[in-house]
Amino acid sequence: MKFGARIFKTGIAIVLAIFLANLLPGPTMITSIAGVAAMVAMQPSVYRSFKTIVEQFQGNVIGAITAVTIFSIFGNHVVFIGLTAIIIISILYKFNLQHVSNLAVVTALIILGHHEGDFYISAFYRFVLVMIGVLSAFIVNFTFLPPKFETKMYYNSLNISTDIFKWFRLVLNGTTEFHYVKQDLENIRTRIVKLEQFYLYYKEERAYTKKQSFAQMRKKILFKEIIAATRRAYEVLRKMNRYENDIHNLNDDIKVQIKFELDELMAQHEQILVRISQNAKHEVDQVPDYLVEPYKEDLIKIFIKDITDNPNQEDYYIENVMQVLSAMLDYKATILHLEKLSSSYFKYHPDDSEIKIEDEDFDL
Repeated sequence: MKFGARIFKTGIAIVLAIFLANLLPGPTMITSIAGVAAMVAMQPSVYRSFKTIVEQFQGNVIGAITAVTIFSIFGNHVVFIGLTAIIIISILYKFNLQHVSNLAVVTALIILGHHEGDFYISAFYRFVLVMIGVLSAFIVNFTFLPPKFETKMYYNSLNISTDIFKWFRLVLNGTTEFHYVKQDLENIRTRIVKLEQFYLYYKEERAYTKKQSFAQMRKKILFKEIIAATRRAYEVLRKMNRYENDIHNLNDDIKVQIKFELDELMAQHEQILVRISQNAKHEVDQVPDYLVEPYKEDLIKIFIKDITDNPNQEDYYIENVMQVLSAMLDYKATILHLEKLSSSYFKYHPDDSEIKIEDEDFDL
């Protein structure tokens, strides 16, 4: 069993919320309300935590005011408690705050629940407990184990790409089973979706100074292209798996050229990832293509020549092969763009080009 940083932070936020709640005068038996609010308010990024404070405050104010109003007019009969929830959710949808409706309704239910003494004082006290929980979640997320998005995105991209490259070699050698590749493709797709979600969290983060903002913007562009390259590699593998029979029925010359092309793209992709982790120099002397791979030819030209020389062949569908080659061209264009971006980033911004990639010490 593995525990991520967010699980530990949630537990710490609950402890902090209940501790702060116990410092307030009032019944200690309901201080757990603050812990519940802290758990609900915990977010995957610092920016979202800050945004949550504002939005949860608005939602909880609406929930509290609605609950107090309904109680003052109708009392806290179970029917009117249900009506209160409906009204709160409707108001939050009106103000585009539906994503905070859960805690807002919880706040209303807590206020309308059993209480002793003056209702309005009790309602205010319970509202404060909820906000203590929200604030505790932000404090913990900001100060304790802040999310390492650059590290997560880098190692996710590296690990996913490595798995894709493994399948590239096996598929081209004809040593795979269609259903095994298809099963792993679904797993890889899920991991890429998770990777893209990490980037969305990272994209939302804000810098504290103008200089940091510029540096962060450049890093966001670079990581966006890293993830795009991973997605393009996946698309190539998906097309190769889908049209596996067509690829295997190509003549040997074209299959060899596909292998040359993919070998070159994989080498470029791996080299870029190593350079981004700053484990290799960023300026690499370009070696002429005829020295790197003297037998490599233009893949599209050799394919066009084959279908021109054999217009009546029935070994493969031209349209299917073209989809594979098109995916490879997209992948190549993305790799070339990524190479330019990474070289430019480290060449022209040496003073603020630090990318925080730490050791891989968490579950990816």
